[in-house]
Amino acid sequence: MNKFLIFLAICVSAAASADLTIVAMDYNQQYPQRHKQIVLRGKKGTAFEAVTNNSGMARVSVSNGDTYTIWCDGITGEFDCGFGNSWPVPHDAGSGEIHIYYDDDRFDLKGVNFETGKADLLSSSFRILESTVKGLQKYDSVRVEISGHTDNVGGLEYNDKLSQARAESVRNYLIKKGIAENRITAVGYGYSRPRASNNTPQGKAQNRRIEIVIIQ
Repeated sequence: MNKFLIFLAICVSAAASADLTIVAMDYNQQYPQRHKQIVLRGKKGTAFEAVTNNSGMARVSVSNGDTYTIWCDGITGEFDCGFGNSWPVPHDAGSGEIHIYYDDDRFDLKGVNFETGKADLLSSSFRILESTVKGLQKYDSVRVEISGHTDNVGGLEYNDKLSQARAESVRNYLIKKGIAENRITAVGYGYSRPRASNNTPQGKAQNRRIEIVIIQ
């Protein structure tokens, strides 16, 4: 599961724009996020883009007096790497530094849903799957695993088969869209890797998921 943390520091100036330095690292702060596209989207409709270098750093000038959300590029397309938080840049800001920490080797395919008890994709799933196709086309050397996970309702054998069938359903969709078969594996984990307790409806909902994992 992705983990994100952002630190924003601003220095005061009378400039009309702020020159921000972006530092993107993995969550353990060991490896830079190299060649990642970062987008700052302002509430006033502006958007400013930057790409990190080999050290995971990028520089971008943004308009003062606006509030921004921060988005990053990943295998599933653009995602909110600021946890939905808003980051104000004051009217008198001159420079600043944004530290972003996240792991981008595993993504939830949020919005991928199936018919109850089946592996048939619902049409509402196609939007995130199309973004995933574009991401796999962009990062065309990446190999991934599609992993299926369930709650514990129905027993071990049932959920192992269901999670495998659902993972294969997603894999087949991506292949039909032109992604090479040898780049995608499908594995069903049943309820062996819960994210939350299966004792509550909320926990069960978190455990029913499809993930895409970069394996190479």
